[in-house]
Amino acid sequence: MLDSWAIRARALRNVPVVLRFAWESGYGVVIAGIVCRIVGALLPVMMLTVGKLILDAVQLRSTTGELRPDFWWLVALECGLAMFGAMLGRTGGFFDSLLADRFTRHVSVRVMAHASRLDLSTYEDPAFHDTLERARVQATDRVGMVQALGSLLQQAVTVVSLSASIAYFSPWLLALLVIAVVPAFVGESHFAFLGYSLNIEQTPARRRLDYLRLLGASKEAAKEMKLFGLAPFVTGEFAQLADQLYDQNVRLARRRLFSSLLLSLVSTGSYYGAYAYVVFRTVNGGMSWGDLQFLAGALAGANGGIQLLFTTFSNIADQSLFLTDLIEFFKVQPRIQSKPTAIPAPRPMCDGVVFENVSFAYPGNDRLVLDRLNLRIGLGERIALVGTNGQGKTTLVKLLVRQYDPTQGRILLDGVDLRDYRVEDLHRSYGSVEQRLCPCPVLTPGVISAP
Repeated sequence: MLDSWAIRARALRNVPVVLRFAWESGYGVVIAGIVCRIVGALLPVMMLTVGKLILDAVQLRSTTGELRPDFWWLVALECGLAMFGAMLGRTGGFFDSLLADRFTRHVSVRVMAHASRLDLSTYEDPAFHDTLERARVQATDRVGMVQALGSLLQQAVTVVSLSASIAYFSPWLLALLVIAVVPAFVGESHFAFLGYSLNIEQTPARRRLDYLRLLGASKEAAKEMKLFGLAPFVTGEFAQLADQLYDQNVRLARRRLFSSLLLSLVSTGSYYGAYAYVVFRTVNGGMSWGDLQFLAGALAGANGGIQLLFTTFSNIADQSLFLTDLIEFFKVQPRIQSKPTAIPAPRPMCDGVVFENVSFAYPGNDRLVLDRLNLRIGLGERIALVGTNGQGKTTLVKLLVRQYDPTQGRILLDGVDLRDYRVEDLHRSYGSVEQRLCPCPVLTPGVISAP
């Protein structure tokens, strides 16, 4: 349990990153949304205050027969505040929707741009694919976290204003409400962390589900599915895996339901205990009708607000856990980069390409695909690479365009090592022609042409 809280606390470091993304996506929309939320947060206590004055005036009229001269102005003010609050809520929702679209676009573009810079070898790591998949999802799913941060600000201002009003009458009432919601906060946080852990555990299985779904219902795989009768197998595998994930989710949801039911009883009981105390004081003449109405509304608002505040904070802390993969994704840097002293690629080429004792093995594999290869491709020369699968034809081309660096040896372009050229400039020097399907399933030709 302590470990989960430590992980959650560390994950809160991701919140400033989300705030920066939101600010970059549209600072004007962010400012407008904040103003709407702060003003909206102060409306409840303002309306309760006006309502208290109106009810006290009615009580005074019932006992003395006198009505305060500004009574109807107070009624009009309460009506105006209600109308203003309704308009403010819709205006805030408008800015939230704008920010959601801007945030999704901004983060998605950043994910795509960063992914395009990574090495080809990075994409051949299964663990990276899990991280990339979660990063893609988080680029759109974290919109809720941005809105939750705005809600947290609004709830905090509302709770502080209502709590200050309650504390003015009785600090013990406020303490009772705060103590009652702490167990619910701890319980919700615990189960939210379990949900995050389950999501991480299920990522490979969910990627497999997506693959099976595509395989079972795509035009590209339809011929093989029919020819080899694979439909029952693929469908069965999908159903079995989907049922397994469903059972895991239901078990966690059931545990969370029983816990939340028990904790909600504690919270509700504390609220009505405080409410009963206020009613008792009013009946015995210790408070006016306006005080009763004000405190009843403030207690209800503060009780719900404190619970929402803790729940929202817990939600933000737990969503920040999911941001870990997005942050880690942005930390992945390409190993094939231009040196600070890199030079432009030659245009036009003057000499050609030379492979000098080039050996290469893919990351995580000790088998050499190329072993001490020596090859010269002269200016204007055209060569064809023909061989069985796995003999290194594609690998040679990947090395030539510097998608990989040789394990040993070097590749020279006009007598200069490829690693001394600017990578982006070097890539712009190459062209490609789409390869047509070869009728022979074993031999796959490749063509290299030096300009």
